[in-house]
Amino acid sequence: MDEVLRKEEFFRDDRFPFHITRYRIGRGEVIPSHTHDFVELVFVVEGDASHVMAGHTYRLRPGDVFVLEPSAYHSYIGSEHAETEVINVLFEPRFLKDELEVLMRLPSFVNFFYFLPFMRRNASFAPYQPLEGEAMERIRDHLTTIEEEYNGQREGYQLIVKTRWIECLVWLSRYLRVEEPSSPGAAEDEDWIRTARLFVEEHYAQPLSLAQISKLCGMSVSTFTAKFKEATGQSFLEYKQSVQIRHACALLADTGRKVLDIALETGFNDISFFNKVFRKHTGVSPSEYRRRHA
Repeated sequence: MDEVLRKEEFFRDDRFPFHITRYRIGRGEVIPSHTHDFVELVFVVEGDASHVMAGHTYRLRPGDVFVLEPSAYHSYIGSEHAETEVINVLFEPRFLKDELEVLMRLPSFVNFFYFLPFMRRNASFAPYQPLEGEAMERIRDHLTTIEEEYNGQREGYQLIVKTRWIECLVWLSRYLRVEEPSSPGAAEDEDWIRTARLFVEEHYAQPLSLAQISKLCGMSVSTFTAKFKEATGQSFLEYKQSVQIRHACALLADTGRKVLDIALETGFNDISFFNKVFRKHTGVSPSEYRRRHA
């Protein structure tokens, strides 16, 4: 049975859901298929082990960097002639809760950290983003500093780790220019629409815009809008809001949390707007919905 790695095994403090470690894949070593309940970024320092994921086998090379989303199964097979060294960064999105809204405005960040995992399931994609020269050295140095601070646990280490990790993400967003499809032939339209829908289902609380998603799918806003509505019967905004309200309804029915907290968690920063959208989709106010379903 495939192993499931749990966050409790790696995060020292639930309030600081971050872990970094360096691992050497031995010659011929087989790391069985496994998954995890956190996000993992992998940076290849040296070597050329094989990485197996999504039914495909890829040869790693120094400078490769990729993200594995929760529930992504993968395994490694060590090279017969050399060890392979990788740096693994494990974290939960809430680790950067306050900074994520700003990072989500960077198209390359969204594409690499959030959209590519869905493309792996539903469309053609480049599995790894290779770094070379100065870019590779900068990211390796940042990760080395983070690793040293994390392991040393000196006064203020958490602040340095978090700050350097944010810097890493910004630099990666500059370096990793993911190729966008130049024509519908790069992937079936239905795959891209399905990818967009899955993306919204998991990241409904983020400030996703129609223009942003259209660009990630390699379509103009008008083309994406027409194809999305044809597939779902809703505009992109209507679909996103319906997902947000569905999750808000579940929280209202199953928890005693304040309506304001639920609104914020589901991506609404304005309580009045949340109440308006909620009533539009359910016909009642959040308080009335809770009274009927609690």
